[in-house]
Amino acid sequence: MTNYDLSSILESKKAYRKKLSRMPIGKKLLLIEQMRERDLTIAKSRSGLAEKLIRCSETEPKK
Repeated sequence: MTNYDLSSILESKKAYRKKLSRMPIGKKLLLIEQMRERDLTIAKSRSGLAEKLIRCSETEPKK
């Protein structure tokens, strides 16, 4: 089991936020676009999985 150190996690988040605040707006917009693309990819893979599960459950014999 992984042991999480809350203070190091919070410190890391604070440092990343500081890095983002210093980043030019154009780069921030590019990051947002990349996150949107990743989100769409994840959503598509999940919907595909959901459709497969539905089809599988429909073809299983009823008890």
